[in-house]
Amino acid sequence: MTNQPQTPPNAKKTLLNTRELADFALGIIGSLLYALSINLFVLPSGLYIGNLTGIAQILRELAGTLFPGIGDLTGIFLLALNLPLLFISFQSINRKFFYKTILNIVVMSIAMLVIPVRLLIPGLEDTLTICLIGGILAGIGTGLCLRSGGSSGGTDILGVFVSLKNKDFSVGRVSLLISMLVYIYAFFRYPWVVLVYSIIFTLIYTFMVDRVHYQNVKISVMVVTRNREVLPYIVDVVNRSATYWDGTGAFTGSSYLVINTVVSKYELIILRRGVLDLDPQAFLIENQQVHVTGNFPSHFF
Repeated sequence: MTNQPQTPPNAKKTLLNTRELADFALGIIGSLLYALSINLFVLPSGLYIGNLTGIAQILRELAGTLFPGIGDLTGIFLLALNLPLLFISFQSINRKFFYKTILNIVVMSIAMLVIPVRLLIPGLEDTLTICLIGGILAGIGTGLCLRSGGSSGGTDILGVFVSLKNKDFSVGRVSLLISMLVYIYAFFRYPWVVLVYSIIFTLIYTFMVDRVHYQNVKISVMVVTRNREVLPYIVDVVNRSATYWDGTGAFTGSSYLVINTVVSKYELIILRRGVLDLDPQAFLIENQQVHVTGNFPSHFF
């Protein structure tokens, strides 16, 4: 095998810096979407989202009972509940994940304090429609925070931690399991209809988180290219290993580099964009029906 050219250090650093800035922006957008969903759909409708936000809602209600007129402190309670989980992320997950998660939580908490708690569409009384719109927005917001390499805090931190330890779990599934605590509270305190709609909201939210985040969807990709810089791009930027060999075109007789790798669905976006930038004539074969046995680390960062 011949030695492969390496991506120039300055070019690699520029790519990583640009990606980091884009990730921070993505996390902020996701945090704002989540806060908008909570204050403009969940709270005005009396619904409960089955994660740490739901627990913050419960604490807000208890505080309101003890101290009437205290105001809506859901954002403050959410920030306080996140502190021990942030310690877990700092110690056990990843430092970049920790810093991005702090930014997302701060943006989200401030937004929830600033955005007025009122129904976004006055007169909208169809609770099912509210569950659908609110769940989609909250799920997209959380998914964007996760795709940025951070999280929206709360059960997402536990979800990422468990997903790193067990590939059969996703962030959405972990969040759904923890939601049972909130549902039990709603069951004893409110009519069943509130519990039913809260569960519907959380199911939609969970589905959207997993659809946006992509972390458990694996794809096999074969790349046929004339540009040998594609290989170091996959290794250095996408951060995946690969198997490669030299091939010959049947019609043209030209020499090609054939690369086979496995990536997550989110990494596929980065891989496809980078490969086509390096070689617009590259040929990619993508197979989503993949089951991986062996060491395939989850890349959240």
